[in-house]
Amino acid sequence: MMTDWPASLPPPLYHDISIGAPLGVVLRTDMDFGPAKQRRRFTAAPRPVSLVFQPVTQEGVADFDRFFVEDIQSGTLAFEMLHPITDEPRMFRFIGGDEPWLITTVGIDAFRITTAMELLP
Repeated sequence: MMTDWPASLPPPLYHDISIGAPLGVVLRTDMDFGPAKQRRRFTAAPRPVSLVFQPVTQEGVADFDRFFVEDIQSGTLAFEMLHPITDEPRMFRFIGGDEPWLITTVGIDAFRITTAMELLP
């Protein structure tokens, strides 16, 4: 079953979108003499993505928390979301670790969700 990003959340802030180059695609080997050799390891790799969602209400924060914990099993499963630039449906996954997302207060019943995700190939 495919899980979709919660429709109750606002789209990401356009001025806070960050998408990096594919991770781990190039293998680099230093040589004893001359320049290092590089080769492509594979043709498809995830890209790091940082997105900020704001303003999010208390209800939106609860929806996000339920989505993260229950629907995508604390971030272990991928989900479908519109690409923040192309607006095409794509697969994303939260980057595991200590802080895949952070919720901060920006006003009364207004929150910001900052995320660390990867765009899957």
